[in-house]
Amino acid sequence: MSKPAVKLASLAFEIAADAAVPGEAHLLPVGPFRAADGRPEDCDAWLLDATIAASVIQRLRDRQNDTLIDYEHQSLRSEWNGQPVIAAGWFHDMQWRDGKGLYAVGVDWTKTAKQRITDKEYRYISAVFWYYSGTGEVLDVISVALTNTPAIDGLDDLDAGELATLTKRFSLPDPEHTDMATPQEELAALRVTHANTETAVAALTAERDTLKTQLAALTTERDTLTGELAALNKQINDTKAAAETQQKTDLITAALTDGRLAPALKPWAEKQSVAALTEYLETSGPLSITQRQAGDGHTVGTAALTAEQKAIADKMGVSEEEFLAAQKKHAR
Repeated sequence: MSKPAVKLASLAFEIAADAAVPGEAHLLPVGPFRAADGRPEDCDAWLLDATIAASVIQRLRDRQNDTLIDYEHQSLRSEWNGQPVIAAGWFHDMQWRDGKGLYAVGVDWTKTAKQRITDKEYRYISAVFWYYSGTGEVLDVISVALTNTPAIDGLDDLDAGELATLTKRFSLPDPEHTDMATPQEELAALRVTHANTETAVAALTAERDTLKTQLAALTTERDTLTGELAALNKQINDTKAAAETQQKTDLITAALTDGRLAPALKPWAEKQSVAALTEYLETSGPLSITQRQAGDGHTVGTAALTAEQKAIADKMGVSEEEFLAAQKKHAR
Protein backbone atom coordinates (compact mmCIF):
# COMPACT_ATOMS: atom_id res chain seq x y z
CA MET A 1 0.00 0.00 0.00
CA SER A 2 1.62 3.29 -1.06
CA LYS A 3 1.80 6.08 1.46
CA PRO A 4 1.56 9.84 0.89
CA ALA A 5 4.62 11.96 1.57
CA VAL A 6 4.69 13.94 4.79
CA LYS A 7 5.76 17.57 4.45
CA LEU A 8 6.35 20.62 6.61
CA ALA A 9 4.42 23.87 6.59
CA SER A 10 4.13 26.91 8.83
CA LEU A 11 1.41 29.36 9.72
CA ALA A 12 1.37 32.37 12.04
CA PHE A 13 -1.18 34.32 14.12
CA GLU A 14 -0.68 37.71 15.69
CA ILE A 15 -0.37 37.81 19.48
CA ALA A 16 -2.52 40.31 21.35
CA ALA A 17 -0.30 43.09 22.69
CA ASP A 18 -2.27 43.75 25.87
CA ALA A 19 -0.67 44.59 29.17
CA ALA A 20 -1.21 40.99 30.29
CA VAL A 21 0.35 38.43 27.95
CA PRO A 22 -2.16 35.61 27.40
CA GLY A 23 -1.34 32.09 28.58
CA GLU A 24 -2.56 30.63 25.30
CA ALA A 25 -1.69 30.95 21.63
CA HIS A 26 -3.69 30.33 18.48
CA LEU A 27 -1.68 27.83 16.43
CA LEU A 28 -3.86 26.64 13.54
CA PRO A 29 -7.33 27.56 12.22
CA VAL A 30 -10.25 25.33 11.35
CA GLY A 31 -9.68 23.53 8.06
CA PRO A 32 -9.74 23.47 5.18
CA PHE A 33 -7.42 26.48 5.20
CA ARG A 34 -4.65 28.02 3.09
CA ALA A 35 -1.92 30.56 3.71
CA ALA A 36 -2.12 34.09 2.31
CA ASP A 37 0.94 33.40 0.16
CA GLY A 38 -0.89 30.69 -1.78
CA ARG A 39 0.33 27.62 0.06
CA PRO A 40 -0.12 24.68 -0.02
CA GLU A 41 0.84 23.79 -3.58
CA ASP A 42 0.69 19.98 -3.29
CA CYS A 43 -2.93 19.70 -2.15
CA ASP A 44 -6.12 21.71 -2.29
CA ALA A 45 -5.87 22.92 1.31
CA TRP A 46 -4.68 21.92 4.75
CA LEU A 47 -7.29 19.97 6.70
CA LEU A 48 -7.95 20.27 10.42
CA ASP A 49 -11.15 19.44 12.28
CA ALA A 50 -12.07 18.17 15.74
CA THR A 51 -11.26 14.54 14.87
CA ILE A 52 -7.88 15.31 13.30
CA ALA A 53 -7.07 17.75 16.12
CA ALA A 54 -7.76 15.05 18.73
CA SER A 55 -4.93 12.94 17.26
CA VAL A 56 -2.57 15.93 17.10
CA ILE A 57 -3.35 16.84 20.74
CA GLN A 58 -2.88 13.28 21.94
CA ARG A 59 0.47 13.02 20.15
CA LEU A 60 1.67 16.11 22.05
CA ARG A 61 0.35 14.82 25.41
CA ASP A 62 2.16 11.51 24.89
CA ARG A 63 5.53 13.28 24.88
CA GLN A 64 7.41 13.32 28.17
CA ASN A 65 8.86 16.82 27.84
CA ASP A 66 7.14 20.18 27.53
CA THR A 67 6.95 21.66 24.07
CA LEU A 68 9.32 24.56 23.47
CA ILE A 69 8.35 27.97 22.15
CA ASP A 70 11.57 29.53 20.81
CA TYR A 71 12.51 32.60 18.76
CA GLU A 72 12.37 32.47 14.97
CA HIS A 73 12.30 28.65 14.99
CA GLN A 74 15.94 28.51 16.01
CA SER A 75 15.36 24.96 17.30
CA LEU A 76 14.88 23.92 13.68
CA ARG A 77 17.90 25.87 12.42
CA SER A 78 20.48 25.12 15.12
CA GLU A 79 21.66 21.95 13.37
CA TRP A 80 22.90 24.10 10.49
CA ASN A 81 23.65 27.59 11.85
CA GLY A 82 25.17 26.52 15.17
CA GLN A 83 23.37 29.26 17.11
CA PRO A 84 21.95 28.59 20.63
CA VAL A 85 18.25 27.89 21.13
CA ILE A 86 16.70 30.42 23.51
CA ALA A 87 13.36 29.57 25.09
CA ALA A 88 10.51 32.05 24.92
CA GLY A 89 8.10 29.74 26.75
CA TRP A 90 6.86 26.19 27.28
CA PHE A 91 3.53 24.34 27.11
CA HIS A 92 2.31 20.74 27.39
CA ASP A 93 -1.26 20.84 26.19
CA MET A 94 -3.48 22.03 23.37
CA GLN A 95 -7.23 22.55 22.95
CA TRP A 96 -9.59 22.41 20.01
CA ARG A 97 -12.13 25.21 19.92
CA ASP A 98 -15.03 24.91 17.52
CA GLY A 99 -15.09 27.66 14.93
CA LYS A 100 -11.58 28.87 15.89
CA GLY A 101 -9.12 26.00 15.69
CA LEU A 102 -6.17 24.61 17.65
CA TYR A 103 -4.70 26.48 20.64
CA ALA A 104 -1.64 25.99 22.82
CA VAL A 105 -2.86 26.38 26.43
CA GLY A 106 -1.13 26.77 29.75
CA VAL A 107 1.76 28.58 28.11
CA ASP A 108 4.52 29.43 30.59
CA TRP A 109 6.25 32.46 29.05
CA THR A 110 9.71 33.54 30.14
CA LYS A 111 10.06 37.00 31.70
CA THR A 112 12.00 38.22 28.68
CA ALA A 113 9.40 36.88 26.23
CA LYS A 114 6.57 38.56 28.11
CA GLN A 115 8.37 41.87 27.95
CA ARG A 116 9.19 41.51 24.26
CA ILE A 117 5.56 40.70 23.46
CA THR A 118 4.33 43.64 25.54
CA ASP A 119 6.83 45.95 23.83
CA LYS A 120 5.76 44.52 20.44
CA GLU A 121 9.26 43.34 19.72
CA TYR A 122 7.55 40.10 18.67
CA ARG A 123 4.04 40.14 17.18
CA TYR A 124 3.42 36.66 15.84
CA ILE A 125 3.25 33.10 17.08
CA SER A 126 4.20 30.62 14.35
CA ALA A 127 3.46 26.87 14.34
CA VAL A 128 5.30 24.44 12.09
CA PHE A 129 3.44 21.23 11.37
CA TRP A 130 3.72 17.99 9.48
CA TYR A 131 0.92 17.27 7.00
CA TYR A 132 0.07 14.66 4.36
CA SER A 133 0.96 16.13 0.99
CA GLY A 134 -1.79 14.23 -0.84
CA THR A 135 -4.68 15.17 1.42
CA GLY A 136 -3.47 18.17 3.42
CA GLU A 137 -4.44 16.47 6.70
CA VAL A 138 -2.44 17.92 9.63
CA LEU A 139 -0.34 15.24 11.33
CA ASP A 140 1.63 16.92 14.13
CA VAL A 141 2.80 20.30 15.44
CA ILE A 142 6.59 20.08 15.84
CA SER A 143 7.71 23.64 16.46
CA VAL A 144 6.23 26.85 17.86
CA ALA A 145 8.07 30.15 17.85
CA LEU A 146 7.77 33.86 18.39
CA THR A 147 8.54 35.50 15.07
CA ASN A 148 8.25 38.66 13.03
CA THR A 149 8.53 36.74 9.72
CA PRO A 150 5.43 34.50 9.63
CA ALA A 151 6.52 32.77 6.42
CA ILE A 152 9.78 30.96 7.15
CA ASP A 153 12.04 31.16 4.14
CA GLY A 154 13.20 27.81 2.86
CA LEU A 155 11.24 25.77 5.39
CA ASP A 156 9.23 23.97 2.72
CA ASP A 157 12.36 23.34 0.68
CA LEU A 158 14.48 21.41 3.18
CA ASP A 159 16.82 18.94 1.53
CA ALA A 160 16.65 15.20 2.24
CA GLY A 161 19.32 15.31 4.96
CA GLU A 162 17.69 18.20 6.81
CA LEU A 163 14.27 16.58 6.59
CA ALA A 164 15.66 13.27 7.90
CA THR A 165 17.29 15.08 10.82
CA LEU A 166 13.99 16.70 11.80
CA THR A 167 12.21 13.37 11.46
CA LYS A 168 14.57 11.74 13.95
CA ARG A 169 14.55 14.66 16.38
CA PHE A 170 10.78 14.75 16.62
CA SER A 171 10.25 10.95 16.62
CA LEU A 172 8.14 11.03 13.49
CA PRO A 173 7.91 8.34 10.82
CA ASP A 174 10.10 8.65 7.75
CA PRO A 175 8.08 10.96 5.47
CA GLU A 176 8.69 8.75 2.45
CA HIS A 177 8.09 5.44 4.24
CA THR A 178 5.47 6.19 6.84
CA ASP A 179 3.21 3.38 8.01
CA MET A 180 0.43 5.75 8.96
CA ALA A 181 -2.52 5.32 6.68
CA THR A 182 -4.41 8.21 5.16
CA PRO A 183 -8.16 8.53 5.71
CA GLN A 184 -8.72 7.29 2.16
CA GLU A 185 -6.54 4.23 2.82
CA GLU A 186 -8.26 3.56 6.13
CA LEU A 187 -11.63 3.80 4.35
CA ALA A 188 -10.42 1.37 1.68
CA ALA A 189 -9.21 -1.01 4.38
CA LEU A 190 -12.55 -0.77 6.16
CA ARG A 191 -14.33 -1.56 2.90
CA VAL A 192 -12.15 -4.66 2.45
CA THR A 193 -12.86 -5.69 6.03
CA HIS A 194 -16.57 -5.11 5.44
CA ALA A 195 -16.50 -7.24 2.29
CA ASN A 196 -14.61 -10.00 4.09
CA THR A 197 -17.11 -9.86 6.94
CA GLU A 198 -20.02 -10.15 4.51
CA THR A 199 -18.34 -13.16 2.88
CA ALA A 200 -17.81 -14.78 6.28
CA VAL A 201 -21.43 -14.12 7.26
CA ALA A 202 -22.65 -15.65 3.99
CA ALA A 203 -20.49 -18.73 4.58
CA LEU A 204 -21.76 -19.07 8.15
CA THR A 205 -25.35 -18.66 6.94
CA ALA A 206 -24.87 -21.41 4.35
CA GLU A 207 -23.30 -23.65 6.99
CA ARG A 208 -26.19 -22.95 9.34
CA ASP A 209 -28.73 -23.88 6.63
CA THR A 210 -26.83 -27.09 5.89
CA LEU A 211 -26.79 -27.99 9.58
CA LYS A 212 -30.54 -27.27 9.80
CA THR A 213 -31.16 -29.63 6.86
CA GLN A 214 -28.98 -32.31 8.46
CA LEU A 215 -30.79 -31.84 11.77
CA ALA A 216 -34.17 -32.26 10.06
CA ALA A 217 -32.94 -35.48 8.39
CA LEU A 218 -31.61 -36.81 11.70
CA THR A 219 -34.91 -35.95 13.41
CA THR A 220 -36.84 -37.87 10.73
CA GLU A 221 -34.47 -40.82 11.08
CA ARG A 222 -34.86 -40.75 14.85
CA ASP A 223 -38.67 -40.75 14.57
CA THR A 224 -38.53 -43.65 12.09
CA LEU A 225 -36.27 -45.68 14.36
CA THR A 226 -38.48 -44.88 17.35
CA GLY A 227 -41.53 -46.19 15.46
CA GLU A 228 -39.66 -49.32 14.38
CA LEU A 229 -38.51 -49.93 17.95
CA ALA A 230 -42.09 -49.55 19.25
CA ALA A 231 -43.34 -52.03 16.62
CA LEU A 232 -40.56 -54.48 17.50
CA ASN A 233 -41.31 -54.20 21.21
CA LYS A 234 -44.99 -54.84 20.52
CA GLN A 235 -44.11 -57.89 18.42
CA ILE A 236 -41.86 -59.21 21.19
CA ASN A 237 -44.54 -58.63 23.83
CA ASP A 238 -47.23 -60.25 21.67
CA THR A 239 -44.98 -63.23 21.01
CA LYS A 240 -44.18 -63.51 24.70
CA ALA A 241 -47.88 -63.29 25.65
CA ALA A 242 -48.81 -65.94 23.06
CA ALA A 243 -46.01 -68.18 24.35
CA GLU A 244 -47.17 -67.76 27.94
CA THR A 245 -50.78 -68.50 26.93
CA GLN A 246 -49.68 -71.65 25.10
CA GLN A 247 -47.50 -72.70 28.05
CA LYS A 248 -50.39 -72.18 30.45
CA THR A 249 -52.71 -74.21 28.17
CA ASP A 250 -50.15 -77.03 28.06
CA LEU A 251 -49.75 -76.98 31.86
CA ILE A 252 -53.53 -77.10 32.43
CA THR A 253 -54.02 -79.87 29.85
CA ALA A 254 -51.24 -81.97 31.41
CA ALA A 255 -52.54 -81.39 34.95
CA LEU A 256 -56.09 -82.36 33.97
CA THR A 257 -54.78 -85.48 32.30
CA ASP A 258 -52.59 -86.71 35.17
CA GLY A 259 -55.07 -85.77 37.86
CA ARG A 260 -53.16 -82.88 39.49
CA LEU A 261 -55.96 -80.50 38.61
CA ALA A 262 -59.67 -81.17 39.04
CA PRO A 263 -61.84 -80.10 36.10
CA ALA A 264 -63.70 -77.74 38.45
CA LEU A 265 -60.48 -75.77 38.92
CA LYS A 266 -59.81 -75.15 35.22
CA PRO A 267 -61.41 -71.62 35.16
CA TRP A 268 -59.35 -70.69 38.22
CA ALA A 269 -56.17 -72.08 36.68
CA GLU A 270 -56.67 -70.10 33.46
CA LYS A 271 -56.62 -66.85 35.46
CA GLN A 272 -53.28 -67.60 37.10
CA SER A 273 -49.88 -66.59 35.80
CA VAL A 274 -47.58 -69.27 34.45
CA ALA A 275 -45.30 -68.86 37.47
CA ALA A 276 -48.16 -69.15 40.00
CA LEU A 277 -49.75 -72.10 38.21
CA THR A 278 -46.41 -73.88 37.93
CA GLU A 279 -45.77 -73.38 41.66
CA TYR A 280 -49.23 -74.75 42.49
CA LEU A 281 -48.92 -77.83 40.25
CA GLU A 282 -45.44 -78.60 41.59
CA THR A 283 -46.88 -78.89 45.14
CA SER A 284 -50.03 -80.86 44.09
CA GLY A 285 -50.19 -84.61 43.66
CA PRO A 286 -52.61 -86.54 41.42
CA LEU A 287 -56.21 -86.63 42.69
CA SER A 288 -57.78 -89.89 43.91
CA ILE A 289 -59.99 -91.91 41.56
CA THR A 290 -63.06 -90.40 43.18
CA GLN A 291 -62.07 -86.86 42.18
CA ARG A 292 -60.92 -87.88 38.67
CA GLN A 293 -64.25 -89.64 38.08
CA ALA A 294 -65.97 -86.34 38.66
CA GLY A 295 -64.45 -85.18 35.43
CA ASP A 296 -65.67 -88.33 33.66
CA GLY A 297 -69.33 -87.78 34.48
CA HIS A 298 -69.50 -89.95 37.62
CA THR A 299 -71.54 -88.86 40.61
CA VAL A 300 -69.64 -87.38 43.52
CA GLY A 301 -70.77 -88.30 47.00
CA THR A 302 -71.13 -86.03 49.91
CA ALA A 303 -68.20 -87.50 51.73
CA ALA A 304 -65.83 -85.11 53.38
CA LEU A 305 -62.90 -83.73 51.43
CA THR A 306 -59.63 -85.53 51.40
CA ALA A 307 -56.55 -83.76 52.72
CA GLU A 308 -55.43 -82.94 49.17
CA GLN A 309 -58.84 -81.52 48.26
CA LYS A 310 -58.89 -79.46 51.42
CA ALA A 311 -55.43 -78.04 50.58
CA ILE A 312 -56.70 -77.12 47.11
CA ALA A 313 -59.84 -75.48 48.57
CA ASP A 314 -57.69 -73.48 50.98
CA LYS A 315 -55.48 -72.22 48.16
CA MET A 316 -58.57 -71.27 46.19
CA GLY A 317 -60.07 -69.51 49.23
CA VAL A 318 -63.35 -71.52 49.13
CA SER A 319 -65.16 -73.62 51.73
CA GLU A 320 -65.49 -77.40 51.53
CA GLU A 321 -69.16 -77.08 50.53
CA GLU A 322 -68.31 -74.62 47.73
CA PHE A 323 -65.54 -76.89 46.53
CA LEU A 324 -67.86 -79.95 46.45
CA ALA A 325 -70.65 -77.95 44.79
CA ALA A 326 -68.25 -76.86 42.06
CA GLN A 327 -67.19 -80.46 41.50
CA LYS A 328 -70.81 -81.58 41.25
CA LYS A 329 -71.62 -78.79 38.79
CA HIS A 330 -68.78 -79.69 36.45
CA ALA A 331 -69.41 -83.44 36.86
CA ARG A 332 -72.87 -83.23 35.23
